[in-house]
Amino acid sequence: MEDIGDYMSSSVLSVESEATVQEAVHYMHANNIGSVFIKEAENYVGIVTEKDLTRKVLGKGLDPESTAITSVMTSPILSMDRYLPVEEANLFMHKNKIRHLAVTEEEKIVGVLSVKDLVSYFAKDFRMQE
Repeated sequence: MEDIGDYMSSSVLSVESEATVQEAVHYMHANNIGSVFIKEAENYVGIVTEKDLTRKVLGKGLDPESTAITSVMTSPILSMDRYLPVEEANLFMHKNKIRHLAVTEEEKIVGVLSVKDLVSYFAKDFRMQE
């Protein structure tokens, strides 16, 4: 079995908790990412995903320029240790209906595992057959 850390993105990209939704969206677009952590001082306090933006901002007709990112973030952040098997992460993400999972090492966030990363993991067996 392979570890979560073998498939995670090791970039931990974040915006400050004072940011607006519009600022977070611009940051996500510029970095071509589907989720961003929300940071307050030295701590990550939440995560915002494209799904959050669609349902909590657009779906409710909120103004992205004046809406605080903290009002639409998901908190607490769900996480798993980087040395756990990818299969456990897959089950955890399915059970919790999340597409982005914070990955930790010694309780510090060191990356993120996305559904896209899980597809890469599960597709490896098919690549070997080609």
